[in-house]
Amino acid sequence: MASSRRHLDLCADCERSLPWLERQCRRCALPLDGDDGAMCGQCLTTPPHFQRCLCPLRYDFPVDRLITGLKHHGRLPYSRVLSQLWLQQLEDRALASAPDLILPVPLHWRRQLFRGFNQSRFIAEDLARALDIPLIDPLRRRRATPPQQGLSAAQRRRNLRRAFIAKADAELSARHIALVDDVVTTGSTANTLAKLLLDCGARRVDVWCLARTP
Repeated sequence: MASSRRHLDLCADCERSLPWLERQCRRCALPLDGDDGAMCGQCLTTPPHFQRCLCPLRYDFPVDRLITGLKHHGRLPYSRVLSQLWLQQLEDRALASAPDLILPVPLHWRRQLFRGFNQSRFIAEDLARALDIPLIDPLRRRRATPPQQGLSAAQRRRNLRRAFIAKADAELSARHIALVDDVVTTGSTANTLAKLLLDCGARRVDVWCLARTP
């Protein structure tokens, strides 16, 4: 992986021990056992609606603890550390084909009210500020779907049917969009939102996430 070019709020030993995502599908970032840059079987047979997924880490210890601490325990400084790691590894690749807009994956308003924040919005703000790319927030989750954790891929897809909408006045036509989330598991949420954005006229959708589940 690329060497660090920016300050990180981690010691060098901790940084080296992180579960870096090295061999991965070039489309969806699924961890692979074979050559880096190959495509997984799912992307070969049924390509996702998003063009690529940029992700630096596997969802494994201690990254899973950091993300859980951010999402469920309100440890907001973890957002900065995780965003720093993303930028350290992927800034050059992101800017080589820079999007026009950055969008966070939305939470339903009830869940956001209970949690007090949307962790994807925090991460998206960090990345937008560092890369000088506009952030807009036109997506809404109109159904309070059950949590995706523990569901199969098919159950996740059913769970997300008609779950999202985009504001009618959102200026998405012909735009290249980066959709920001914390974790991609099966890719169902990212794929559902990518299709919605393309249906709204977006030219291309990429996914930027912190960690990918094997």
